[in-house]
Amino acid sequence: MDKRVAIFAALAQGLDLPGVRERFSLTPEALLELFRDAAGLYRDRGEGFWLLRCDGASRGNPGPAGAGMVLFDPQGRLQANKGRYLGETTNNVAEYQALLLGLEEAHRLGVKQLRVLADSELMVKQLSGRYRVKAPHLIPLWREALNTLKKFEAWAIAHVPREENRLADEAANRAIDQKAAAR
Repeated sequence: MDKRVAIFAALAQGLDLPGVRERFSLTPEALLELFRDAAGLYRDRGEGFWLLRCDGASRGNPGPAGAGMVLFDPQGRLQANKGRYLGETTNNVAEYQALLLGLEEAHRLGVKQLRVLADSELMVKQLSGRYRVKAPHLIPLWREALNTLKKFEAWAIAHVPREENRLADEAANRAIDQKAAAR
C-alpha cells in the first residue's frame, strides 16, 4: 500500500496527528506537504470544465448495440474510458445511453462543470432545445439526460464530427465485441 494511502487510512480510523507523525516517522514539514498535495488533487478535480465524449453504436438499426464514453479532467488527462453492452436497440437509444453512462461516471467522480461532445446531431439538438423529441421511446431518455445534466453547476453540449469522437466510438464497439466474443 502506498505510504500516503496508509497515512490517510490511519487518520480516517481516528489516529490523531501526533500519532500519525510518530507511526510514519513524519516531520511536521512532511505532513504539511502531504496535506498540500491532497488539497492540490481536490482543487485540480474541482476547477474548470471536464470533457465528456460519448458515442452509441448499433450494428443494424435496431441491432446489437453499445454505449461508450471517455472523460477527461480540466488538464486533459483521461480519467475514465468505459463501454456498456446494451442488447438489441436503435442507434439513437445507444447515443442517449452513452451520454447517461458518461454523466453517471462524471457524477461519481464529483465533476461540477462538464462539456459534452457527441457525434449525434439529433441528440445534441434535442438536449439544447433546437429539436423537439418526437419519438416516444426517446422521451424518457431525453428527460433523464436533461435532469442529470441539471445536477451539474454548469454544462454545455456540442456536436462534433464522427472522426473527432474516435475514442468514445471505440469504447462502444469494444462493448459489443466483448459481448459477441463471450457467446
